[in-house]
Amino acid sequence: MTMRIPVIQIEPPSQAIVDATQHNPAIRLYNGFYQLLRRIINLPLIGLFLLAPWLMVNDAPLLWMDIEGKKLHLLGLILWPSDLTALIWIALASAFALFAAANFAGRIWCGFACPQTIWSMMFSWVEEKVQGSRNHRLKQLSLPWYKRLTIRLILKHAIWLLLAFITAFTFVAYFETGPQLWQQLKTGNLIDEQIFWLVFFAALTYINAGWLREQVCLHMCPYARFQSVMLDEKSLKVSYDLQRGEPRKSGKNTASQSAKTGDCIDCTLCVQVCPVGIDIRHGLQYACIDCGACIDACDDIMEKTQQPTGLIRFSNGQSYRWTTLFNKRARLYGYSILTLLSVFGFLLQIFSMESFDAHLSRDRDQLFFYDQAGHIQNAYWLTIQNKTHENVTYSVAVDHASLIITPNKLSKISIAAQSKIPHSMVLSCKAPCALNSKTQFKLTIRSQQPNSSMETQELNSVFFTP
Repeated sequence: MTMRIPVIQIEPPSQAIVDATQHNPAIRLYNGFYQLLRRIINLPLIGLFLLAPWLMVNDAPLLWMDIEGKKLHLLGLILWPSDLTALIWIALASAFALFAAANFAGRIWCGFACPQTIWSMMFSWVEEKVQGSRNHRLKQLSLPWYKRLTIRLILKHAIWLLLAFITAFTFVAYFETGPQLWQQLKTGNLIDEQIFWLVFFAALTYINAGWLREQVCLHMCPYARFQSVMLDEKSLKVSYDLQRGEPRKSGKNTASQSAKTGDCIDCTLCVQVCPVGIDIRHGLQYACIDCGACIDACDDIMEKTQQPTGLIRFSNGQSYRWTTLFNKRARLYGYSILTLLSVFGFLLQIFSMESFDAHLSRDRDQLFFYDQAGHIQNAYWLTIQNKTHENVTYSVAVDHASLIITPNKLSKISIAAQSKIPHSMVLSCKAPCALNSKTQFKLTIRSQQPNSSMETQELNSVFFTP
């Protein structure tokens, strides 16, 4: 079946958007298929966000940015500064996945998984449960302030502030761990920096999700500005069937004006439930976040008026068969392939990541010196970083027949789990020294980690003689 919905170019905000925003100060919540789908997607994301600082894997939270220890704990992995290039692969995979989603169905990320949308809808849900339905809240706003239900208003803002504080606590816990920050909060041992960030994130969440809401999507979000360049003629967007819906069945339509009216009854529910306050009947607009709220509201009205659903629906103006949505989609395939390649690059780097890192540098005070026996010596600093969760012993050997390590105890070095320790090391030339001027050598570091294969690193440096 061929769609009758015309393809309309995304345009800047029109006067209809401004009017809808001015006359829609309170969002009306509505149930339906897409709203149920949003909750199914949102609840696990919220749960992961809140529990990540508490769930322990390998004695560390799922996500812990340990700034003091200069390491990142991620899903049981430990990423040190030398390993953080793995995050580039994660960033690339996320970006390409977002591009693929935008190419497939516009701002579907904004409508179903964006934190701004999730938190705004959470605050809206609290507002409706505490203060009542949208119509009731609008009536309250029309009354003088002293006649309004002040207790409910105070309760709403109290819950908003509580949600904002929980959000701020979770943000800070990513840098402190949940148990540690909670213990400091209970005992009143928070430092000034922690108090500042708790207040800052709480205030930002309260203002952003409680007051700004759709203004962020309309005026602040950069994704709304450039997502249109990722669309093509087969991209799905929330669309209004203009030919089927117009002219609308309203009090303005009389028998003399129109012999036949469309299916739209001009109930304006599609505007009331829209998180960004636009009227989808004016055509596609960049502010639309493709959340499907207007689809659920319109389908419900169509069922009640015994008319076919789909007056507002996801469409690309072409055949609605799903098989056609993937035909000749070079851009979609390209974004998807790049996403998979980025994920593969991340996994490849993680699985090939070494269990320790070693670095050898010369002591720059002097090129060489003599010990009491007259042996020529050079001083070095050997730094070994144990990246594992176990204490590991490392063997150190110099691959040159004329050089020996002093003191001899440095041939075996034990490093605690997740530690990085520098060691002062001296190489001596056996007497009589057969080396002349400048000699290249290799230092071999071998990991003797229990229950694993031995790993080796070779370090190159120079030994100076007169």
